[in-house]
Amino acid sequence: MSSDTTVSHGDVTLPVTRSGSGPQLVFINGAGATQVAWKAVIAAVPGYESITFDLRGHGKASTASTYKVADFLSDVEAVLAEVQADRPILIGWSLGADLALAYAAAHPGTVAGLVLVDGAVPIQQPLVTDAKAMRASVTSLGTKLAMLLVRLTPYRYAMPGNAFADLTLEVDERRQHHLLDTYRALDCPVSMLLATDTATGHDAKAERVNRTWREGAEVLQVADPDITVQWIEGNHKLPFSHPADIAAAINALSKQVQQPK
Repeated sequence: MSSDTTVSHGDVTLPVTRSGSGPQLVFINGAGATQVAWKAVIAAVPGYESITFDLRGHGKASTASTYKVADFLSDVEAVLAEVQADRPILIGWSLGADLALAYAAAHPGTVAGLVLVDGAVPIQQPLVTDAKAMRASVTSLGTKLAMLLVRLTPYRYAMPGNAFADLTLEVDERRQHHLLDTYRALDCPVSMLLATDTATGHDAKAERVNRTWREGAEVLQVADPDITVQWIEGNHKLPFSHPADIAAAINALSKQVQQPK
């Protein structure tokens, strides 16, 4: 059984879905994704209360005037305050992993643990090496037409291409220069699931991205050996392709921590 509510936060309205009962799990989407992404994972983890929501400019959430990391983090904070989350496990994918990490570091004592799915890796060099080309790609006519079609699906993605480009570059910069310090501020355990081929393809660009991803994870494990890192054969779409692996990580972390019933 599930219930749907909305959270009013500044100039945006965020749809929230709660289902099940038990220790709380809060799922945080990546850029371009919505609550739909977690459907298979939630089905694989009975015995919890699962909380999902759409970030600004995504799904059934309203659009916004700004789309910076701080704006998305404020969405997470507004939802968790509204639902009165009680030491939940946060599960974040892609950008959602970075947001989960940032929230836990900024709110000590409030999070039982983190399951970070193919995101929040402290890379040592940028993933985006040609910002101009990336901007041209996400603002092209073809991309704009594709986004119009997406708005007719359950994803209903409405974030402008320029805003997506800016966000991508901001996340890249944060991962290079700030994430290790953020990890040092944590007071909860972390389980990471990373895709071996987060960038698909066999060209030099994909190989460089995947190498950078792996090297960043190795740096993180040296900095904090207590962080559990699991590599999964697959690409960035792990919530869709490997829900059972994510569910297993959630269950393992739940057994490790003491969560309110």
